[in-house]
Amino acid sequence: MSAKVPATLKPIAHYIKIANENSSRDPVVYYWCLFYAVQQAMQLDKSSPEALLFLTSLLGTLETIKKQLAGTEAITNEVVAQAHLEDFALKLFKFADAKEKTGQVDKSVVHAFYTAGHVMDVLSLFGEIDEPFLSSKKYAKWKSTQIFSCLKEGRPYVPSSQNEEGAGSNTYGGNPPPVPPSNYAGAFTGGSQPTQPNYGFSGLPNVPGGAGSSYSSTAPQMPQANYNNPTPMNTIVPEMSGLNIDGQERKPTMEAFQEARKFTKYALSAIDYEDTRAVVENLRKALALMEHF
Repeated sequence: MSAKVPATLKPIAHYIKIANENSSRDPVVYYWCLFYAVQQAMQLDKSSPEALLFLTSLLGTLETIKKQLAGTEAITNEVVAQAHLEDFALKLFKFADAKEKTGQVDKSVVHAFYTAGHVMDVLSLFGEIDEPFLSSKKYAKWKSTQIFSCLKEGRPYVPSSQNEEGAGSNTYGGNPPPVPPSNYAGAFTGGSQPTQPNYGFSGLPNVPGGAGSSYSSTAPQMPQANYNNPTPMNTIVPEMSGLNIDGQERKPTMEAFQEARKFTKYALSAIDYEDTRAVVENLRKALALMEHF
């Protein structure tokens, strides 16, 4: 996947970078980071020629991965996918957090915090991000910028274990991490972006291998795709509708409710952007799921 992101889509550069870094290491992370990038990109710009060309390439790559990993649950099952990404982010976070608390900071620690924080963003694909990940992703991004600045400027780094504000914090089983300073938010919202994505990294800790790497990430010719709703999931439609064989009324499964909820959420999002076609299509999909019961 090309790492050259159009200027109008600059906020998704983080996720493209992380996806490319994991194209062979962990195809599941590669896929979901690209999928998240597509969703974010469509909210930023889906009309300019540059953005449209980039989105076309992204969607083509997603289709390739989806076909080549068709038997991988972490691609087709949201619950498994969420667990995979949580585990991936958690291992990176714990590695970086342990190093940071002892003051052993280097580029690998910056990269681990940076990657963990942005992969935690991707968890929003599966619903509202809950604690401890909500606090952890902010803390990880803040720490990656803070440590990177110290390394770049040659300043000594004071670990949180020696800082009263950070003492005793343990995001994954204790008090939440220290609250970032007030000027923290602007660093990750497309404003004054830190230069951290440009550093070279080595010594990144091993993370879950995921689904393996036996596939090519080269994008094929663009297939017919739905630009209004790039969802990778196969819609869960029960084989029978109406009544069971014993004549009892069938009730929607939890999976069906989850799928219907997802399409309804897409429709509401489309309303915000006055995308009539996407609103209608997604509401029809949600209704179609429920009509089988």
